[in-house]
Amino acid sequence: MAQTQLSGSKDEFLKLFMAQLQHQDPLSPKDGSDMVAQLAQFSAVEQAQQTNEQLSALTASQNSTANAALSSLVGRQCNASLGDVHVENPNQVPPIQVSATGPIKGAAIVITDANGKEIRRIAIPQNGGAVQWDGKDASGATVKPGDFSVSLDAGAGNTDLTANWQSRIDSVELSTTGARLKMGGITISPATITSIGASSASTQDTITSAINAAATAGAINL
Repeated sequence: MAQTQLSGSKDEFLKLFMAQLQHQDPLSPKDGSDMVAQLAQFSAVEQAQQTNEQLSALTASQNSTANAALSSLVGRQCNASLGDVHVENPNQVPPIQVSATGPIKGAAIVITDANGKEIRRIAIPQNGGAVQWDGKDASGATVKPGDFSVSLDAGAGNTDLTANWQSRIDSVELSTTGARLKMGGITISPATITSIGASSASTQDTITSAINAAATAGAINL
């Protein structure tokens, strides 16, 4: 039950309880045990409201901590599993790294649109490696930004295949629907991250420069 519903239930209960006391038959007053039972119900509603408020505060705190932790991924080389993805810039889709335990036969990367329609199938080389989707459909037209699903078709071979997005995390995007990670021209769910590499040197240099500049500015102000 939502917090506003609990609050409304508590207020309504108090009004009904007071009205009951005011309008009860003086010759046949309400039994004491019934009144105690009603007060116990009121107490349960109030406790439920307080619990709801505390859970909301705890959830907000956990979300804040999780978002702060995600910021540490920015600038790092990461692998992410395939699946649902939002394409923001079709010309900057990161590569998909495919590895196998043996020769690959007839395997492919399959892209479907938001309606589940297959729009592109990219053959995977026999030895695997990087597979690049150029952001185009089977007719050669560049797709429009939107939601897509990218999956692996293992083909006819008996080889175990793995396929992951592989690129640098550029930023963390926060919204009412949750956090998303921007990787090149796509955004992915943090839950899809399978491995995290070290920060790139350029990112570390940028951070170090910013810290040094801030320290210098502070020294001048002193």
